[in-house]
Amino acid sequence: MYEMDALVPILLQLYSQYKTQQSVPQVASRNRADFRNLMDVYLDAVFHPRAVEEEGWWVLLQEGWRYDVADDNSSSETSEEGVEGEERTLADNRAKFEYKGVVFSEMKGAYSDPEGYLDRITQSLLFPDSPYFYDSGGDPAVIPTLSRDEFVQFYKKYYHPTNARLFVAGDEVDVYHALSRADSYMTPMGYNPDSRKDSVIVYQQRTFKKPLSERKPFAVASTESGEESSQGFMLCITWLLNTQPFTPMMELAWVVLDSLLLGKPSSPLRKALEDSNLGEETIGGGVDDELLQSTFAIGMKGIKSREDVSSVEDLIMDTLHQLDNVGFTDDEIASSMNTIEFRLREGGGGLRGMEIFLASLSKWNYDLDPADALVYEDALKSLKDEISRTGSNTFQQMIRDFLITNNHRVVLELYPSTTLEADQLKDEEIQISRATSRMSDEEYQRIIDENAKLKQLQESEESPEVIATNPSLSISDIDSQSIEYPISVEEDAFKSGVSLITHSVSSSGILYVHFGLDISMLPYEDVVMLPALVSLLNEAGTSQLSDAQFRNYIGKVTGGVGASLEIITVKPTGWDDDAKVLPGVNMLSLLMISGKCTSDKSQELFSIFETILTDINIQESKSILQNSLKSSLSSKKSSVASRGHSFADRRIRGRYSVRNFIDEKMHGVTSLQDEAAILDSIEADWTTFALRLENIMKAVVSGNRSGMLLDLTGDASVIEDAIESAEDFLVNKLPLDLGNPAPPTPDFRSVEHPWIAAARLEMINSDPVQDEGIVVSTQVAYVGEGGLLYGSGDEVNGSTSVVSHYLTTGYMWDVIRAKNGAYGAYSHFSNTDGVATLYTYRDPNTPDTTLGLFHAAADAILNDASTETLTRNDNAAITTAVIGTIGSLDGSALSAQDAGYVALIRYLRGESSVARQRWRNQVLSTKVEDFVDYANRMKSWKNPSQAIVASESAFSEMKARVGVELPLFRVQR
Repeated sequence: MYEMDALVPILLQLYSQYKTQQSVPQVASRNRADFRNLMDVYLDAVFHPRAVEEEGWWVLLQEGWRYDVADDNSSSETSEEGVEGEERTLADNRAKFEYKGVVFSEMKGAYSDPEGYLDRITQSLLFPDSPYFYDSGGDPAVIPTLSRDEFVQFYKKYYHPTNARLFVAGDEVDVYHALSRADSYMTPMGYNPDSRKDSVIVYQQRTFKKPLSERKPFAVASTESGEESSQGFMLCITWLLNTQPFTPMMELAWVVLDSLLLGKPSSPLRKALEDSNLGEETIGGGVDDELLQSTFAIGMKGIKSREDVSSVEDLIMDTLHQLDNVGFTDDEIASSMNTIEFRLREGGGGLRGMEIFLASLSKWNYDLDPADALVYEDALKSLKDEISRTGSNTFQQMIRDFLITNNHRVVLELYPSTTLEADQLKDEEIQISRATSRMSDEEYQRIIDENAKLKQLQESEESPEVIATNPSLSISDIDSQSIEYPISVEEDAFKSGVSLITHSVSSSGILYVHFGLDISMLPYEDVVMLPALVSLLNEAGTSQLSDAQFRNYIGKVTGGVGASLEIITVKPTGWDDDAKVLPGVNMLSLLMISGKCTSDKSQELFSIFETILTDINIQESKSILQNSLKSSLSSKKSSVASRGHSFADRRIRGRYSVRNFIDEKMHGVTSLQDEAAILDSIEADWTTFALRLENIMKAVVSGNRSGMLLDLTGDASVIEDAIESAEDFLVNKLPLDLGNPAPPTPDFRSVEHPWIAAARLEMINSDPVQDEGIVVSTQVAYVGEGGLLYGSGDEVNGSTSVVSHYLTTGYMWDVIRAKNGAYGAYSHFSNTDGVATLYTYRDPNTPDTTLGLFHAAADAILNDASTETLTRNDNAAITTAVIGTIGSLDGSALSAQDAGYVALIRYLRGESSVARQRWRNQVLSTKVEDFVDYANRMKSWKNPSQAIVASESAFSEMKARVGVELPLFRVQR
């Protein structure tokens, strides 16, 4: 039995890549010793956890919820008199409580996401007679009612081998070893019929006589003037589809129908909603088949008014009635069928075994045959035969039976409220006040004592005896060689001027293609136009085909085609083997057209590439572009509130490097303003805007061939079969202006990129290094702080990644997560820009509290170095951090597509295998002096700054507590 407090760092620091989703522990590793260690760790943690023993009394308090003594500086308007009408019974000298706990913080963050909240409410309403009625993550308002006894009894009843499903994938010797180890844990526990009996989920029947309609508020930030938001209603209709198991053919048919209805921007149900201009973005996600029973959901967010909410519901039902009458075209069906079949045959990525396991659980977990979730040939043949016999009628009948005439559906409207957040905080304070007012002196003192014991436990170090119980790797268990992926480069391929790059990897007969075009010739002021151009390349039609026709054709003959932007920082000439902080002025800017197909369809794929580059109908695509940009803007606004840590980190890094400033401008908070301005420009003067896009596209396609590349990944035979089509594309299909050839593309490893000068000036004028708050509606915060540890040209040692990893899994975990309840706390250092950042995820603390903890991080490292925490037991702590860092470097096994792309990006960056091996060697040889150097740099980092994503009230409380008032950027949803 492993000590629980020592177990958590083991899970974080071992070599493997792992994740835990609900009650599905999963592990995977490239390293055999690591995998076997993790098997023991997980089996012991699941079947013999100390969390349910007396010595594990603290686990629920730390990881779940607890009463914690509130900070004396906390500014609360709720008095200790408690709830109106209740006599005050607390002594004046009693401390004021607040809720803390990692899961409590996680779920407060989850409930701050309106779409996630909508999904939770919908599921509860849709399954009134099922365990799905309850939120498995926990409602923050209910979590504090969970007692330790309930926690322990729930575990003892349900976490038993009788209720378990074990899956192992790998080499034969590993499979047999893993099964043997599992048997040694599980067989002695015997069979418990009660565990399985009470875990059975009964099918929810269709019990609604009419659709169930509900209205709920969701929190939004007020406008800068304090006014109520005029937009932001949400509506989603969700159907319960089946009340008994679907046949394999019907399961597959629903996947296809989902693609027909919503899979592309031109799909009829999605297009009807987006063209209506009633809202900003479709939501719901269509078919969800992860539970015992499948559901189908569709709706919109960003709806302008209450009246439009009803119109969205009517439009959804009217469109379904129309599709029931007219059906789908043969091309639409063929496109969706090929898309789904390609996806099935392609399989998943590098973690194939894990994907098979998770897929099988959709059957296996409900006592059905797990193979039914994995085999598809018979179902595919049956569906093809059915379509051949009845055509579109198959899908029209499904729409009629499962959607139109099915009253067991939930129509849920969420309406925006600028007061809900404050109301929820007040309700929480009242809930605590009511509970504390009813505590006896003994109960109150027990809480005080438990908190003191918990803090003492959290601050104590593990004994050598406890640490010795944990399995561990040594440096000798780690492969000293860096992982490389195949690459071959031919410049001026077929005398076309274009570089041909190939990667021969096992790909199951599939060809993956990337065609990159330099876009550096565009003026910097056109950079904000590029997302609009990419949207049209991905969604618009051609001079001969409508958007629906062209996208259906792509789906019929390929596995998918798409455009994207790549801004790649490159090493200056001569730096290939070095690990220096890059100047941030050398970069590649590429428009990338990517696609995949079977080996016999390469000619069609390259023909589609040609069409996208030369024949997209921009002039007739105004509404397509507006819909796409509105959806993108709406999604990005939601992401700021749900993934605020990534926006804070990007915002900080954008202050120290011109290259990073451009990245933040294109993908960060700044892009919200730019995308909104682009939408205004489209509406004000579409003709001029469209002409600008056409000129941009003409300039890119007519660029010098030396700035273009063609990248092919696949089996050697697949690449060989595609070479003829590739040559024809490069030599005969790309436009070439012989009368006025484009100037040669500069070597951007030797010269500054043309955008840098203008971006640098904009950076100086608009984004100085300063602290900043980003206001969203949320019950948690995302706090970030960072600065320069190294300057341009400074040599950086691989040990820096080890120390950053140590910070994440040590101080950040122990102090900010475990003690203070943030769901995530991270250290991030990049040797390419020299910037180090610390940031939190779903953080319940006021930002100034977390910032104070950040400021103690460097001293914590120095203390560990001076007290021999790092060096005792033969440098065990350093070894653990090294092994964890190597795991992050190596990552999981990559799919063929990803392996080729990683090799391509490495090549374009000018990063040599020598540099990668040198970095790995430095990681493996990290010593205590490297920790001291890193910590000292943190204590004196250059121009540190903060970016904080939080609610208006959090910033107000920060100002009241410490007198700090940040400039605020408000994100309106």
